[in-house]
Amino acid sequence: MNFKNNEEDYVKTIFSLCEAFGTANENQISKDLGVSMATVSEYLSKLEKKHLIRKDNRNIYLTTEGYTMVIPVIKKHRISEVFAVKMLEVPWEYSHSAVMNLEHTIDDRYFESFAKNLGNPHTCPHGNMIYRNYDVKDVNARLATPGKYKLNRIVYEDTEILKKLADLGMYPGTEIEIIPDNNTVISNENGEIKLSLLWAKTIRLVK
Repeated sequence: MNFKNNEEDYVKTIFSLCEAFGTANENQISKDLGVSMATVSEYLSKLEKKHLIRKDNRNIYLTTEGYTMVIPVIKKHRISEVFAVKMLEVPWEYSHSAVMNLEHTIDDRYFESFAKNLGNPHTCPHGNMIYRNYDVKDVNARLATPGKYKLNRIVYEDTEILKKLADLGMYPGTEIEIIPDNNTVISNENGEIKLSLLWAKTIRLVK
C-alpha cells in the first residue's frame, strides 16, 4: 500500500472513531488498522506535522485540514460499500471490510458517474451519509430511553457487531426496542442483543 493510501486509511479511521465516540486513540487505531502501536505512533507524528490531526493528551482529533481531506475518502468508502452489496452481493455485515482497497481506486473525476449508476444513494448500507449535506437527528442506544425505535445507522462499522445485528435482521430502517436493563439491550421479533458500552454508543436510533 502506498503512502497516500496509508494516509487516507489513518485519517478515515480517525474520522470514524471521532464520529462514533467523539475522539480517537492510538489503541483503537492500532486495532482497526491491524498495525502495531509503535507503527501507529510513528505515523500519527507524520500526520501531526502535516497539520491533519491534533492531540490532546491521549485523545486524537482531526484538524480542519484533516476533515477537509477525509470527506472525499469517506464518500468513496461508503459508495464502495453500496457497490459491494448491490453489485457484488457481498453480505451486508462484511461490506465495510471488503472495500478497503476498492475505495482507493475510484477517481474523483468519475465519482458522480459511479454514484449515478448505483442509483445515487444517500447513505451507505449501514445508514451513514455519503453526502454530508444535512444534519442527522438521532440518538445513540446508550442514551435512548426504553421504548420502540427505528435503527437509523451503525456509525462504527465493526464486523462483529454488524454480524450480530444481521443475524437478527436488525438493519437500518427496521424497528427495534430498547429493553429496560442495567445494560443496553435491543430486541426485535427475532431475539435480543445485550450491548457493550462501545457498541451502544455506535448504534443510532430515531423515533
